[in-house]
Amino acid sequence: MITVVLLLSHKDVDSLLTMESNIKTMEESFIELSKNNVKMTDRGVVIVEDKNGWYGVMTAHMSGMKALGTKIVTVFPENIKLNKPTTQGIISLTDTDTGELICIMDGSLITGMRTGAVTGVATKYLSKQNSESVGIFGSGYQSRFQLMAICSVRNISRIVMTSPSADKKTEFIKSLETELEVPIVVEHNIKKVLDNDILVTATSSPSPLFDGNLVNPGTHINCIGAHTKESSEVDNTTINRSKVIVDEINTAVREAGGISETNVFAELADIILGNKSARTNEDDITMFKSMGLSLEDISTANLIYQEALEKGIGRNFDFS
Repeated sequence: MITVVLLLSHKDVDSLLTMESNIKTMEESFIELSKNNVKMTDRGVVIVEDKNGWYGVMTAHMSGMKALGTKIVTVFPENIKLNKPTTQGIISLTDTDTGELICIMDGSLITGMRTGAVTGVATKYLSKQNSESVGIFGSGYQSRFQLMAICSVRNISRIVMTSPSADKKTEFIKSLETELEVPIVVEHNIKKVLDNDILVTATSSPSPLFDGNLVNPGTHINCIGAHTKESSEVDNTTINRSKVIVDEINTAVREAGGISETNVFAELADIILGNKSARTNEDDITMFKSMGLSLEDISTANLIYQEALEKGIGRNFDFS
């Protein structure tokens, strides 16, 4: 019988999670994956066609971290018209010794933070160390976490943002500038967006956002948006010009548009551990394709759970 479960709200999660701690946890998680200490189910997906909605279930067991859990996540792009979040989620954690449910927490912030944190890890290992500028496609919910993570691992002095709605998001952009302490310029000239050291594609675009011939040598690209075989934010030229790194090759080949075993250079863990070096000269173009693995959610949730226990945060609920 289920007895007491710890409930953690969005506010609780926000008070316990920092980008720096999340980036560190992501590094550790991918090392665990390389050691075969992680078991993940294939992402279960249901498409809610009449609302252009996406419903996913993601489960992982991380034996080294003693973490076991499941995330239910939804992506409903049309929610923006209702002034509601487009991405929402709930995560449950289970005791790895007894199989008992131990925690239920809001997963919306975790989804944003862990996606940003993985970008932070990729940027740390794949971008040039002297990178100073970011060009980002997209001004939605995820853009904040992407920029937070990149600014955590590189000394960024300029951000150039483009999206169809960016001109209407002056308050959001001003708050980001204050938070990051970096000026943000909205730009609709694609060449000017591309003329930066680090690029991010964080959109729901089903088709490529730019001509890969225009990408400067030495650029690092983080692709975190499109997540179906039928869609890709970058074109074949970009992929062919880049050393492509993925979070996990089987997932990327199965779910990412334009990605195949033949054009993947390495998994992220190979780069972290130094088994492969993606950047051998200043002109190398590197591209990280993030699919969003369940290990990222569960390791982050486990980090939050342990912090909550230590600090006495959250509310106990007795199901009995």
